[in-house]
Amino acid sequence: MSALLGICIPTYNRAGHLSFLIDCLTREIGDRDDILVLVSNNASSDDTARLLEDAAASRPWLSYRTQPENVGPVGNMDWLVENAPVAEYLWLLGDDDYVVDGGLVAIAELLRDERPAWLFLPHRWVDEARRVTGGSPAPGAVVRYATGRDIYLAYHHWLTFLSASILRTEAFTEAVRTVRTENLYAPVLWFFRAGLGGPCVVAPSHLVHGGQAISWADRAHIIQTLHFTSLYDEGLHAGLSAAEFGATLDGLYRDGWGLDLWRRVPIERLAETVARFPQSQGLREYLWTIARESGRRDVLPTLSRAAEAVGADTRARELVEEGERIFAAGDAADAAERFGAAARLDPTLATAWSDLAVAHHELGRADALAGLDSALFVDPDDLDALLNRASILLSLGDAGGAAVEAQRVMELDPGNAAAAQLLGAVRGR
Repeated sequence: MSALLGICIPTYNRAGHLSFLIDCLTREIGDRDDILVLVSNNASSDDTARLLEDAAASRPWLSYRTQPENVGPVGNMDWLVENAPVAEYLWLLGDDDYVVDGGLVAIAELLRDERPAWLFLPHRWVDEARRVTGGSPAPGAVVRYATGRDIYLAYHHWLTFLSASILRTEAFTEAVRTVRTENLYAPVLWFFRAGLGGPCVVAPSHLVHGGQAISWADRAHIIQTLHFTSLYDEGLHAGLSAAEFGATLDGLYRDGWGLDLWRRVPIERLAETVARFPQSQGLREYLWTIARESGRRDVLPTLSRAAEAVGADTRARELVEEGERIFAAGDAADAAERFGAAARLDPTLATAWSDLAVAHHELGRADALAGLDSALFVDPDDLDALLNRASILLSLGDAGGAAVEAQRVMELDPGNAAAAQLLGAVRGR
């Protein structure tokens, strides 16, 4: 007779964390006989082997394997799934993660009551002192989804946390055998394939605490950018459209999170990702920011096409028109909000940046010229931006700077009356 749940723990050189987890499971499992645990020691050089030998001697539910050589993180998880305890459900549990008090009872009840293909566990992050530092949403009641596609659209990047998913063993094993990848987010590809047909269930409360130490911290800039965004082509395309996947990317790349990681990746790779998934406004904003910082005007066409692909260019122009009407009516603050929103939607719209600079100048902001710098980065020959820059410089007392900008306009458009008037004003000082 098979157990209800097989817990598989990959570990490498984290004996202290593993010891804490085994103690946690000892309390949670107690004298139950429907939960089994298998640990794969990935050729650790610390005290992991001795720890496991001692722990297994007094715990009938615990078995382990010490790999003769390091097979890599994905290979270690692959081995665990292939050699998992005989159980209806399989749970890959990270060695620095652990179950909340009473969590295993709640998990077992959900598995028996709901019989899901995929059970997702809301979770909290904890620091080295095991203080909560954040976590995923918890719905407060059991939430059911018909398919893996539906749960991905709802929880997307939260599903990449290894210890948050429990799957039916047969489907999980088939997924691991089918999806061959070196992506460090391989588990989410396995989860998605195994749970694609549903039903899928989200537990009502936080049942797992996750450690924040990662063995691949030195490669985080590659894994949390290129590995994450390649999940679609490596497996998620089986249940999601490219547009649906692209729209979920802002769940991770929001509020500036990830910008520093993308700064460490060749900008061409970011441009390729934006072209592939233009639905992510966060990635479009990152590409703009990095392009400005590095003076890479060559990626602006990619940004322009991305904005056009999702209709952001149309909405940006509408916001500019609204802002210009509001500015003309005397409300520079409200107009500036419209211009700023337009620039975020389509940063290749020079008019948005130019108008934003004028509105900021009207409001007395010292950074007004920054908007014109952005406008002229987009189009160095934009007459309106050059004229606005000349006017603002003149009002700030920089007659020489104003003359340079006005002269540039005259070179581009010899009959420009506004530039001639500005030059006249400069000479009259």
